[in-house]
Amino acid sequence: MSRVGDVVHSDGTAGGEGENEPEVDWDQAAEQELWPARSGPRFVDVALKLPLKRLFTYALPEGACVQVGSRVRVPFRGKEMGGVVFALREDSGDVPPQKVREIVKVLDEGGDGGGVVLPKSLLELSERMAHDYGCSIGEALDAMLPAAAKARGKKLIPHLDLGVPHEIAHEAVEKLEDQGHGERARVLRAVLEFGGPMPTLQAKRQTGTSDSPWKTLCKHGTLKRIDIPEDAEPLVPDLSEAARDVQLNDAQENALDAIGGAVDRKEHEVFLLHGVTGSGKTEVYLQVLQRARALGRSAIVLVPEISLTPQTVGRFASRFEDVAVLHSGLTDAERAKQWRRILEGEAKVVIGARSALFAPVRDLGVIVIDEEHETSFKQDSTPRYHAREMAIHRAQIENSVVVLGSATPTLESYGRAKRGVYKMIELPERAGAGTQPKVLLEDLKAIAKDETIFGVPVTRTLRNMIQERLQAKDQVILFLNRRGYSPVLYCPTCGDSVQCEHCDVSMTWHDRKARLVCHSCCHEIRRPEMCPSCEAPGLRELGAGTERVEQAIRMVFPDAIVARMDADTMSKRGAHEQVLQSFRRGHIDILIGTQMIAKGLDFPDVTLVGVISADVGLFVPDFRAAERTFQLLYQVAGRAGRGDKPGTVVIQTSCPDNYAVTAAANIDYRSFVAQELQNRRLTGYPPYARVLRILFESKNEREAKRAGEALVGELQGLEDARPQGPAPAVMARVKDRYRFHVLVKAFTQEAFDQLMERLRDVEDRSTRSLRVLLDVDPVSLM
Repeated sequence: MSRVGDVVHSDGTAGGEGENEPEVDWDQAAEQELWPARSGPRFVDVALKLPLKRLFTYALPEGACVQVGSRVRVPFRGKEMGGVVFALREDSGDVPPQKVREIVKVLDEGGDGGGVVLPKSLLELSERMAHDYGCSIGEALDAMLPAAAKARGKKLIPHLDLGVPHEIAHEAVEKLEDQGHGERARVLRAVLEFGGPMPTLQAKRQTGTSDSPWKTLCKHGTLKRIDIPEDAEPLVPDLSEAARDVQLNDAQENALDAIGGAVDRKEHEVFLLHGVTGSGKTEVYLQVLQRARALGRSAIVLVPEISLTPQTVGRFASRFEDVAVLHSGLTDAERAKQWRRILEGEAKVVIGARSALFAPVRDLGVIVIDEEHETSFKQDSTPRYHAREMAIHRAQIENSVVVLGSATPTLESYGRAKRGVYKMIELPERAGAGTQPKVLLEDLKAIAKDETIFGVPVTRTLRNMIQERLQAKDQVILFLNRRGYSPVLYCPTCGDSVQCEHCDVSMTWHDRKARLVCHSCCHEIRRPEMCPSCEAPGLRELGAGTERVEQAIRMVFPDAIVARMDADTMSKRGAHEQVLQSFRRGHIDILIGTQMIAKGLDFPDVTLVGVISADVGLFVPDFRAAERTFQLLYQVAGRAGRGDKPGTVVIQTSCPDNYAVTAAANIDYRSFVAQELQNRRLTGYPPYARVLRILFESKNEREAKRAGEALVGELQGLEDARPQGPAPAVMARVKDRYRFHVLVKAFTQEAFDQLMERLRDVEDRSTRSLRVLLDVDPVSLM
């Protein structure tokens, strides 16, 4: 029996670790339902949000009621922590019962519907997540609960609002910056721009800050904290995005027959719905869900971008009355309200981003993952799970169907379908009257000086086509996957750029904010009058972001109504819905944006898509760079010509001969896959190997590097595995911490399993000065 602080660890229970996994009889736990304390001691095993990969045993207080899946508060090292009951025990193991501490409170008692008791399928899924991604069961369960459900059982959600008039708040931002309180200034500006009470968690996440800045602002009266009841903000789907009744074509009918048949049989199967953009994948999803709902079963639909959610929700809400929505754009109050609707069985169709996968629906019939290739389905913090893989595991547990939809599937999914692991279904043509757009490549190396406006390249071809579309009252989308005004502010005298003092990256100039911003750590400074390196005056902008594109387009087309969608303009609550509704109703002529407008959206009046620069991200030192570039270009091209009118796409590029660019221009997925697979085979990257990335971070560069070297030494000699590094990460310093990473490629499943056994506890090497992170199957090496 081992001890951690004053908490007793149950013997033989180690979360998600092979033979030491806690053995839970889920059927018995389900039959048992509620366990009231009777005479004599009773005990529970609790999963805590700690990197310690084990469960902790506590005594159940006299008279308390508890279920497997209930949330509790327990003492741990002199403080209280929230946890989830994972198992019920008759005894305390090898430790005398009197030495086991009691839980402080059962947050979900009585099974009366007021609690957040997780269903057994999610508890079982947490075991799998812990096993596959090297986290603890407690960390896995924490990712499944919404913030409101973790807040000590409270139903009041903390928000921040202005404590002073707007004019004074704007002045306070300037004053705080002058005084060197940059974090407070960022928080105050975020609340100003949000346009209403802003959830504290969202304010911290958006500004990259802790609790301290907002608490100080509240103490001084500049901000005030408001606790809003979770039921105070009802969420009403916008039915203006209603799905039209359509007649399925032959390919769609075949897809529905195959997927719907598996739903009817209640068999677990995974389908890859590979359809070109505009081929009617959403209509197939809708009719598959109708089959599931007719059987009384529930459904989950995952979308990658918050910008897709209003359109998707509108389409599904027009067909189903019991739709719930879960995504990061909701306030905590809204999210808690939706979660409880699902938990209490009021909503049977759940739509949302990655975390919606863990919605506590009962009798799950189908999971749809739209745009399955999107990297946003991979969590970038512990637990670093991939929603696609966890969706398949959940479907296995609940004997349900998974539909992976994409026009540009990942090479891993496409390979599994070709090998028969998934069932491939093709939708080779656009549905209805839509036709594939005509695509033109424009070489930026050959443009004239007058084709650059305010530093933004707009070729004559693209400019003339925009003018034609405006005259015809059609709509235009302009795409550039880089926000801000200019990504680099450089000195023409010495050639240096303004770097973030905390990270090894150039700061991006944001003209509207009049600030240089680090997109890694959120640090902001005012524009220096002189070069920080040589003190020469006259710093200049180099390159363009969406803000600069907007300025150039407004200059060339002053009569056009122009809107911009990126992380800077969408910070205000409800901004996504407002812009997309306006665009759909024809109130916007030209929509400029980053990747949030590049996929999934369906606007029949868009007849021209212009890609300002196809090369952004193409030459990043990451093995997925070409794949991401191809997917983005292919997807954004698919926004044109989706209605009755033909569409045109103009792709501006400095690399017109690059295979990813030419394949996207030819709307040719298979030619890209053939070339990319050759490259992956030569370099030993997925799908020919599985990759584990171990990242070492420290303020001491030598410490981080030595930790990486020690690990590589331990991994030498493994059969069918190749450790590489340590090498500086692409972003070698972030927030004053040096970063080295080790990549390990496993070429067989046996080698991968051996590596996971060795690396499962690698994060335990973290110390006060060194942070060690394990990322299984990384989607980015940044």
